[in-house]
Amino acid sequence: MRVRYWTGLSALVLSLGVAACSDGDADQTFPPLDYSYLSQIHLNVASIDVQDEAPAAPDSLSAKAPVAPDQALKAMANQRLVASGTSGKADFIIKQAYLNRAGDNVVTGAMDVQLNVADAGNQHTGFVHARITHKLDAGDRDPTSRKELYTLTSQMMQDMNVELEFQIRKKLLSWMTDAAGTPLVNGGIQQQTLGAPGTEPVATAPTTPALSTETPTGSATSEKAAAPAVAPSAPDAIFPTGSDTEAATTATQHSPQPGTLKLPSTDSTETH
Repeated sequence: MRVRYWTGLSALVLSLGVAACSDGDADQTFPPLDYSYLSQIHLNVASIDVQDEAPAAPDSLSAKAPVAPDQALKAMANQRLVASGTSGKADFIIKQAYLNRAGDNVVTGAMDVQLNVADAGNQHTGFVHARITHKLDAGDRDPTSRKELYTLTSQMMQDMNVELEFQIRKKLLSWMTDAAGTPLVNGGIQQQTLGAPGTEPVATAPTTPALSTETPTGSATSEKAAAPAVAPSAPDAIFPTGSDTEAATTATQHSPQPGTLKLPSTDSTETH
C-alpha cells in the first residue's frame, strides 16, 4: 500500500513540474521585433503595398512562435521601406515564411520575399528577390519552445535585413532616393554636374592662347633686331679703333673667315 502511495505521489509531482514548465513558457512574454533603429530605404515611388502570399504549412511551427515569420517581415517592410516619390508604386510580396522541426533538437526556417517597382504607367520596371534559410540546434532544450522559435525568427530577420538591402542597392539603386526624395543616381549630384558646363563658355578661351602666341612672336622679332647691336661690343680685327655703326655692321657681315688674312710683315719676309 505504501509503495503505491509513493508511486502515485511521484507521478503527481512529475506531472505538476512538467505543467509548470509548460505554463511558464506559455506565460513568458517576448518583445515585438523592431527595426526602426535601422536606416530606412527610400524609394522613388508614391506608395508601397505589403502583400502576404506565403502558403500555410500544416506542420509549420510558425503559429506557435511569439512572432510569426511573416509578421516579422511585414514589420520590417513597414519600418524600413519608405515611399519618397510622387508617382509609381512598389509591391513588397512575402513568398515564403515558415518554421519547421528538422530533427530531435533542430528547427529550421526560411523566408522568401520579392520587391517589385513600377513607374507611373503601372508598368513593371524592376524587382529584387531575397531569400534566406536558417537552422537552430537547441541542444538539450526543447527546439519547439516559444523561446527557441523566437530566437530563430530573430536570427532569420537579421539575415533578411542584410540580404534585402544588399539586393536593393545592387539592382534598384536608380530607384533609391534620400529622405528629401532626391534620387541617389541621376539626381541631385548629376544635376550639379550638368550645371557645371556653364564653365565651358568660360573655358572657350582658345582666344587666350592665340593672344599669348603673338607675344612670343613679337619678342622673338625684337630679339633678332637687337642681336646686331650686340656685335660691335667685340673688338674688330681690321678696325680696332672702331667705326660708325653702319660700317661695323657691314664689316661684321662680310669679314673673311678666321685664318685667311696675313700680316704685311709676314708677306714681305716670304717674298724675299
